[in-house]
Amino acid sequence: MVQQLGQFLNLQAGSIEEYQEFLSEVLQAEWESNSDPAVVYPILQRGQHLLDDTFAQLLQQWARNVFSQGKPEEVAGIAGVIQNLCVDIQNFPLGSWANNPEIAITGYQTLLEVYTRQASPEKWARIQNNLGNAYNKRIRGERAENLELAIVAYNQSLEVCTRDAFPYEWANTQNNLGTAYSNRIRGERADNLELAIVAYNQSLEVYTRDADAFPYEWARRRNNLGAAYSKRIRGERAENLELAIVACNQSLEDYTRDAFPYEWAVTQNNLGNAYSKRILGEKADNLELAIVAYNLSLEVYTRDAFPEDWAVTQNNLGTAYINRIKGDIVENIETAIFCYQEALKIRTFDVFPLDWATTQNNLGNAYSERIRGNKAENIENAIVCYQEALKIYTRQAFPGDWAETQYNLANTLRERFKLLGKVTDIQQAINSYKQAGEIIEKTEDKTLYFNYSYQLGKALFEGGYYTEAIEHLENCQQLYQKQKDISSLAPILLELARLYHRTGRLEQARLYFKDSLRLFRRLGDQDNVASVTTALGNLEIQIGKISQACSHLKEAQTYYQEKNNSERLEEINYLLKILQSA
Repeated sequence: MVQQLGQFLNLQAGSIEEYQEFLSEVLQAEWESNSDPAVVYPILQRGQHLLDDTFAQLLQQWARNVFSQGKPEEVAGIAGVIQNLCVDIQNFPLGSWANNPEIAITGYQTLLEVYTRQASPEKWARIQNNLGNAYNKRIRGERAENLELAIVAYNQSLEVCTRDAFPYEWANTQNNLGTAYSNRIRGERADNLELAIVAYNQSLEVYTRDADAFPYEWARRRNNLGAAYSKRIRGERAENLELAIVACNQSLEDYTRDAFPYEWAVTQNNLGNAYSKRILGEKADNLELAIVAYNLSLEVYTRDAFPEDWAVTQNNLGTAYINRIKGDIVENIETAIFCYQEALKIRTFDVFPLDWATTQNNLGNAYSERIRGNKAENIENAIVCYQEALKIYTRQAFPGDWAETQYNLANTLRERFKLLGKVTDIQQAINSYKQAGEIIEKTEDKTLYFNYSYQLGKALFEGGYYTEAIEHLENCQQLYQKQKDISSLAPILLELARLYHRTGRLEQARLYFKDSLRLFRRLGDQDNVASVTTALGNLEIQIGKISQACSHLKEAQTYYQEKNNSERLEEINYLLKILQSA
């Protein structure tokens, strides 16, 4: 083999000599070690600067030369070595994250010139599965297109590797297909996640926990299934997250840190994601569990050993801290900003553009909530982050992410309007909300839809577009009344009451304040109960209902005294003085 390589490469220019030696050495190591990563990876590490497009072309040209001249038995042996080398390079954690998948894709495509579906269906199917894995990891090109190519390759593999003929290969490809659907950008997000869950469950029908030979494979698939349930849109959100937590914890029974450190870290990260979103239990406790899981993951995911995974977990840890309830809120936000900035050291625009955009959006959220530092400067930083994210999150390529970032940008522009009073900011905010709404209105994410509808109504109110604000919020009111969703209906009624008050429709405002107050009492939302009773008391003074006003204001006064809210107490005491002089 090495002699054939040398004869071919010696025809090339002198600059190819270093590539010749490297390719000869790594192919020989693959051949002699039976593709043992412990033997192959040190060689790849020494020559990682040579893992580039030239290497890919060289491998392809040499392989084609051997395939055209070699005997069938020689071709089979060399093809097997090339395939193993492609797998090793594809999984190699060092070198260029962009180059490694390209080399693998080039190698697989070259092998498919020899192993056609008609002549060698089983080998063709296995290469298609590996090709799908390479496209799944690919950085070059458009991410959405790469995932489509991965799905095509997996489905082609499954046409040959059926469950009856090749159960384990079928199950392995089903698992890979599940991962591609879980990450898929095109199509409906909810549909993609359902397809991912189906694929993972089918894989688990073969790789059962009871099969003593496959506890590792069972654990891997349970972990993947947990990650899909954590993202799932359909079904009860709370139940999906509980299923995710159960699946991750089951996976950790076999994925111990000592036996499978990397896989254990992957599962800890997924467990952190599930706890971070969990609905059941105390939210404060769930976030603490998420932070613990992410930090455990980072004990294995170091920046030097696993830079990409380290950056993913840093990003997730930042999100847990921005939502954290326990601890000092100022320090939590600072920690979140630090984590996002750490993640961006790896998640760069050039290498990981989509991940870069995700973290830029998250960093924008952190700056928009930041307490420390200058408020105006924090708002500017947040706006810059959102605008940076929108360079990647285009409406055409990533409509869901684009809409969410537009929504975040609108929220921050409103904050700048409140601070500086520039009319253009509130106008831009309303425009961003409306643009985002064209996508959000079609989503199955009820929480995001409510937030968008509510905030657009408030923005229209703040901008002085009272008629449009009332029309928009009345439509929301009808929707949530039909759905009997009182948690969404209550704040809508409150905002409408304020609008009616502002526009002089005082009796209608009083009725809406009372309706929202009734719902907030049912929800046990004491903060909003106090807010409504204050506003209602103020209105009742205007319309001469003195006893009702006094009762409502004293109720609010008691609540704000308990909370030591001096600002609200000052407002209420002022109103009570007006009542006393009436």
